[in-house]
Amino acid sequence: MRKSTTLIIVIVLAIIIAAGAFSAVFFWAEDDLVFEKVYLPEQLVYLDFDQWKKIQQEQIALFQKKEKEEITLFAVGDIMMSRAVERKMLAKNDFMYCLEPTRKLVQSADIAMANLESPIIEGPLVDDGSFSFRADPRSAEALALAGFDILSLPNNHIMNYGSEGLVKTFEYLGKNNLDYVGVGENLNKIVNPLIKEVKGIKIAFLSYAYGPESYKATTARAGMALMDTEQLIADINTAHEEKVDLIIVSMHDGVEYVNDPAVHQTEFAHVAIDSGADVVLGHHPHVVQKMEIYKDRYIYYSLGNFVFDQMWSQDTREGLGVMLHLNKEGVTDVEYYPIEIQDYCRPELVEGEQAEKIIGKLGS
Repeated sequence: MRKSTTLIIVIVLAIIIAAGAFSAVFFWAEDDLVFEKVYLPEQLVYLDFDQWKKIQQEQIALFQKKEKEEITLFAVGDIMMSRAVERKMLAKNDFMYCLEPTRKLVQSADIAMANLESPIIEGPLVDDGSFSFRADPRSAEALALAGFDILSLPNNHIMNYGSEGLVKTFEYLGKNNLDYVGVGENLNKIVNPLIKEVKGIKIAFLSYAYGPESYKATTARAGMALMDTEQLIADINTAHEEKVDLIIVSMHDGVEYVNDPAVHQTEFAHVAIDSGADVVLGHHPHVVQKMEIYKDRYIYYSLGNFVFDQMWSQDTREGLGVMLHLNKEGVTDVEYYPIEIQDYCRPELVEGEQAEKIIGKLGS
């Protein structure tokens, strides 16, 4: 009896197990018997560790090669650290007050460049109505902390305190490891071109401005490089002799508060490109002007204000930062960072319609 019972139990269990397996391959529909296929899971493919390591190393090498072959240059227009700008910094007891909002952006570039439109020398505060600018020596440290690397100095205000003011500017910039271009203690020591090598890319920076002959560097006097096309061509040829990969020309010229570039701006910029420059960066009009792609090279006639106390109009409160992606052949990409100046000195990034409006000035 026990054997029979055991046998019956075994048979029942076998039927249950078979029924379970059977249901896995087909089921009853209302009218017909419908079969479903059962797929075994695909076998996992395991990569040999050494092979995986080799692939990872190849990918890292490609990434590093691309990083090495491309750099970023961030450029802005006019920075003036005098007048109401200086009073704001003194009132806050913080010479980074005006530059703090954009510090991380500026620091993110491999090279950051601006036009400094105020000599740096000790002296009394400059009144709001004055057009003779002078910046506190602590401004140099602030510009360095803010992330700037190169300052273009030829402009219509850099000689406001004469040769002494210019030489002192060299001194304070040098103490803070800030390079400058387009000026010199005399004609024989003028820094044009300034050559920098970053990630294997060798770049020549050149800078010029309109101005009176008295601002020009001579064999006996500190000064700047004036806008002379013959000198421009000679300097670009010098840069080529140094086997540079790229040439960036800075130009301080144009009619103030006008969106359209003047004839002498376009002529000078075109000569620069025709002679081998890759990019021309302009400033002085205090507003954003049109840009031009000439012979596949970029010309920004005016990037507007970046740090300035001209709060009396919306156009003078607006400026544009340009992030140029460069390899040895030229510009590979461009990013635009529109700003609006707040509290007489602070450039703050803007977005949306206002950003589109400022960027739109490049083509208006």
